[in-house]
Amino acid sequence: MINGIIGAILLFAYVLPFIPPRYFEYATLSVFTPLLMILNIGFIILWLILRKWNFLFSAVLFFLGLPFMHRFVQFSQNTLPPKGQPSIMSFNVRLLNHYKWSKDLTLREKIISFLREEHPNIVALQEFYKKENESFPFYKYKRFIYKNENDKIGQAILSDYPIIGSGSLNFPHTGNNGVYADIVLGKDTLRLYSLHFESFHIDDTQITQENSKKILLSLPKRFAIQQSQVELFDAHADTSPYPIIVCGDFNNTAFSYLYQKIQNRGLIDSFQEEGSGFGKTYYFPYFPFRIDYIFADPYFKITSHKVYTGINYSDHYPLKATFIKRK
Repeated sequence: MINGIIGAILLFAYVLPFIPPRYFEYATLSVFTPLLMILNIGFIILWLILRKWNFLFSAVLFFLGLPFMHRFVQFSQNTLPPKGQPSIMSFNVRLLNHYKWSKDLTLREKIISFLREEHPNIVALQEFYKKENESFPFYKYKRFIYKNENDKIGQAILSDYPIIGSGSLNFPHTGNNGVYADIVLGKDTLRLYSLHFESFHIDDTQITQENSKKILLSLPKRFAIQQSQVELFDAHADTSPYPIIVCGDFNNTAFSYLYQKIQNRGLIDSFQEEGSGFGKTYYFPYFPFRIDYIFADPYFKITSHKVYTGINYSDHYPLKATFIKRK
């Protein structure tokens, strides 16, 4: 009975990435898709141990979900990134600890030192604090983009390559935003999008019995806002004269409408291409959440993907990919 109920919900969850959440509030169930998939695998193991044919039901669901499984976990092994290929990093730096979310008052210096030493060729920083505009002299080309002139929080794009244009997507009615920069790499030009979609406003300190219901009830509204934001991005990307790379803090899982909408453009998820393990990008003690991404136009080939899970300088981990032009 329980197996049947969980299986039915899982089958329903497979469809949710294709349903606009603005019109279907239960789209928020996609957050739980990875957990449902794990439970389904548990039932397969249980029925096999008990030698019951019930395992076939869960096995069918498992094979139906294989395309989604690759969004959650990769079994390939990490290899060293190829030398000499352009690299891009996406990192939500949480204002470089300006508002003291952490008691470690050296975080600002640690983040700057990390970027100096690692030195990806292109860096997209979300939740960037305006007073840090002069903190990256080791990058020749820089863009600091804010929705409004008086905003203190925005995004930064740092580059070893010339930036010939940039701008803001100006997500309405929110502090979050999307930005872009046109970057020249030799004979090619790419448009880099750095997206910071609407947050669920959830962290590990909030998950209590008292407010869990309130959090769940707020999710449909957040999903609907994210839908509006990804549609705004989608329309803007249609006008790009260059192949695009998309990165940022999406504040949602790879089982969401948000993710599916971006992948529908034919973009390649660097984790699915070259990642390994669960690809966890957000610090959450109970589950390996992957909510930060790097996508590339098929014009480019992703050659490596890395998440710096040892870099605990924010509530997000930095991730980096290398890429080359396809022949």
